[in-house]
Amino acid sequence: MKKYLPIGSLIRQELKAQERPIAWLTRKVDYSGRDAEDHYSAMCKILKRNHIDSALLWSISKVLKYDFFARYSAFLREQLPGIAVKTPTEEVIEAERVPIGELICRELKRQERSISWLAEKTVYSHGSLCMTLKRDYIDTALLLNISKVLEYDFFAYFCLDICKR
Repeated sequence: MKKYLPIGSLIRQELKAQERPIAWLTRKVDYSGRDAEDHYSAMCKILKRNHIDSALLWSISKVLKYDFFARYSAFLREQLPGIAVKTPTEEVIEAERVPIGELICRELKRQERSISWLAEKTVYSHGSLCMTLKRDYIDTALLLNISKVLEYDFFAYFCLDICKR
């Protein structure tokens, strides 16, 4: 069983299906503060990886009109067969957009678990995890790991968000 979703490959496949070059995607996605050549080079590197920043994936999903987060949700369910993976409720989705780190902290609190416990389970340092949970975005490999540990589909939050906008 795969431990990761080959997201870079999936994005390249979708670009090919839409007959769009990487350069087109690079122009459409905001890379604030870099010149065009740096954007293209960075995008080529990203599309070779098996993980990606959630904010960038959200932007790519919007540009390509393809919900890559739904692919992560399906992959998560394959990884946890026989376990009823929880998903965000409509109330969470309808509420004001909540940073993913805050959503993770809410689920930790609901399960009466600590950030230290999560850090131990994800083999991530406590300090790094605390800093990560304060950001508005998170690496998809870490989010997949957290989703598995908490048996909660955080990717569904992005799926519903993309569908609503």
